[in-house]
Amino acid sequence: MQAPIHPNVVTALRLPLAPIAVGFMWVQTPWAYVVAALLALLLEITDILDGWMARRYNVVSDFGKLFDPFSDAFCRFTLFLGLYAIGVAELWMILAIFYRDSSISFLRTVSAVRNVVLAARTSGKIKAVVQGVGTQLVFVLLVALAWFPELTWLEPLPYWTMVIVTIVTIVSFIDYFAGNFTLLRAAWNDE
Repeated sequence: MQAPIHPNVVTALRLPLAPIAVGFMWVQTPWAYVVAALLALLLEITDILDGWMARRYNVVSDFGKLFDPFSDAFCRFTLFLGLYAIGVAELWMILAIFYRDSSISFLRTVSAVRNVVLAARTSGKIKAVVQGVGTQLVFVLLVALAWFPELTWLEPLPYWTMVIVTIVTIVSFIDYFAGNFTLLRAAWNDE
């Protein structure tokens, strides 16, 4: 059976959604937060959908294996930059997330050049879930705070959610680095 739409098309359609979500987030009105939250949710749903479709319809491709994680990083990092812009995240969080994703991309490139398949690590899967769920929680909290400003006890929760997301991201980076140190050392020494 043929896929109704190629999974790479679904992946590509996700790319403009994140900047649009940030645009709505930047407006900082209750309805704008609702739209941003819905777009962020759509990003997560389509992230799950493209992978499911690729496996279900047996159209897993080398391009898709690279395009999907790129799209994930692009979309989530765009949302995190938006959260930084509105004061929910701090610069150190954004830098930690950026450095982790950039380092893993470099590691994937080194692996590909050496004809080694870089297997997904459990920490990377946990990081992806925590980032996805954490982002959704932050958006739900932003919507709640926009509509019900009297719920002041919610105010610190988006920030602390981002702290947890960032810590899990850092732990994932350390795990990937330690787990692939031999590969990196061999590449460094051109062995």
